[in-house]
Amino acid sequence: MQRRAGIYIHIPFCERKCTYCNFNTTDFFEGLAASYVEAMTREIAYWGENQKRQPTGCTVDTIYFGGGTPSIVDAGHLAKLLEACRAAFAVVKNSEVTIEVNPATLSRMKVDQWLSAGINRASVGIQSFIDRELVALSRTHTAGDARRTIETLREAGFQNISLDLIAGLPEQSLTDWEFNLHEALAIRPEHLSLYMLDLKEGTQLFAQLKRGARPQPDDDVTAEMYRMISRATQAAGYEHYEISNFARFAGSESIEGVSRFRSKHNSKYWSGDPFYGMGCGAHSYDGKARWFNVLRTETYIDRIATDGNAIAERNELSETDRAAEALFMGLRLTEGISLEAFHSEYGVDVIERYGDELPRLADAGLIEIGDGRLILTAAGRLLSNEVFVSFL
Repeated sequence: MQRRAGIYIHIPFCERKCTYCNFNTTDFFEGLAASYVEAMTREIAYWGENQKRQPTGCTVDTIYFGGGTPSIVDAGHLAKLLEACRAAFAVVKNSEVTIEVNPATLSRMKVDQWLSAGINRASVGIQSFIDRELVALSRTHTAGDARRTIETLREAGFQNISLDLIAGLPEQSLTDWEFNLHEALAIRPEHLSLYMLDLKEGTQLFAQLKRGARPQPDDDVTAEMYRMISRATQAAGYEHYEISNFARFAGSESIEGVSRFRSKHNSKYWSGDPFYGMGCGAHSYDGKARWFNVLRTETYIDRIATDGNAIAERNELSETDRAAEALFMGLRLTEGISLEAFHSEYGVDVIERYGDELPRLADAGLIEIGDGRLILTAAGRLLSNEVFVSFL
């Protein structure tokens, strides 16, 4: 069966770099944004023509505007990019179209224009409902801005809203996180992404911690925050479907026992479905190879003008690589891996291939094998990186 693809559109522009961010971003200038959007329409057309030449066609059912801050650019730019996608690819009617939103970078008029263009899901980067934490993260909004942003989205008609929050920040107490979690759940969004802080070398926060300007996060406190997330979201009626992701789940909000508010686009990454990344630094995967674009915005624009694409590096995956990737990505999902389906797809008997590692992980209480599936336990989700390294 042909897998439907997703399209990721990278909007790199930001007002200011957050202290924890290691994404590919640049300062926002309207002139540069206009040139960048024009280049992306050409790249979209390039890949649309490329996939039409493949033996099997490609349909698209998710489009995702990420960044950076997609909500900072003119709504007309986003509408133009969506039209380019529909012209170049067979985009399924009622596809999931997501925009990442930074609070205080939108107006009611802009939100109405998003809806008119076909954007139907908003992922709001709140990160915290505590103003001092937002200041320490170098966010450009307040907790009040976040609440007003959600109100604006709801009043305009958005019926699928996701909220992002970060746990395990330096100096963040269990009481602080409990407050953040309570505020998020009280809003009753359709989806929650509740991340544990992932410190990346090269970020401002990493440098602050290294020189002792801020205290290191406490691992035991962070672990309890994760357990708190699991308890609170379950009690509030959310499906914990991926390590850091939760979808509202009740009656009409489920299809065949699965919440209809799962992120369809992000699920492609975990399920091994193909996706095309458009824009500077964007990554792509077609089931056989991965590639990514040049990072610098201006270089990307020049490359598109001369070559039609802006690939910086392409890596063909061996069958072993594909199987290993599919295993640890699939384990991120609560339902884990079907051993029979995995063997059929990749020709790998997981029990046989990883027989030396599986008993150790099971004895440690990190995985379970039963009913033909391999899954992470609650403890395994907390210590997932230690599990995944066993399969590399």
